[in-house]
Amino acid sequence: MSASGRPQQHGVDMTVSPRTPGPGLRWRRVFPGEERQLSLLRQWLSSLLPECPARDDVLCVATELATNAVRHTVSGRGGWFAVEITWLGPVVRVAVADCGAPTGPRLVDDPAADHGRGLVLVRGLSEHTGVIGDHRGRLLWADIRWEDGGIQSRAPAPDRYEAAIRDGQCDLARRFGGVPAWFGLM
Repeated sequence: MSASGRPQQHGVDMTVSPRTPGPGLRWRRVFPGEERQLSLLRQWLSSLLPECPARDDVLCVATELATNAVRHTVSGRGGWFAVEITWLGPVVRVAVADCGAPTGPRLVDDPAADHGRGLVLVRGLSEHTGVIGDHRGRLLWADIRWEDGGIQSRAPAPDRYEAAIRDGQCDLARRFGGVPAWFGLM
């Protein structure tokens, strides 16, 4: 509970409805690494995003990436996974961070396979995908085309704080080239 008596989750006032979706808007949430959290993830995203075909793609991609985190990484053995949704104008980026695994994500491109086609589905629904990290933790992301249905699609104003962070990340990357590092989501 907040000082005002309103319910809170991780410091976020849960009684306030989310802003109207638009470029630059970002939501984050950390989930325990349990299969039952996947339905909570879908509910959370459904409550944030307006109903349209692109929302279904975002829900599917987020669920596939989170399922992989729970089933194939340390996240599913007492860990956690984090999901971030970022509106980037014509696309919505879905990013899922996990607790790492000895091997990286595997793309199984065999239609006859019993398991392992989730990343093929993610690739098919996405404009771009990527992965960064190692056995200590990974971040998988996918950009899904968002046909806004009337939602404003102008580019967000430059954020000086975010620009400063990116500059610092670039400086660290130059100074520690070749050292695996995770600087965050973007």
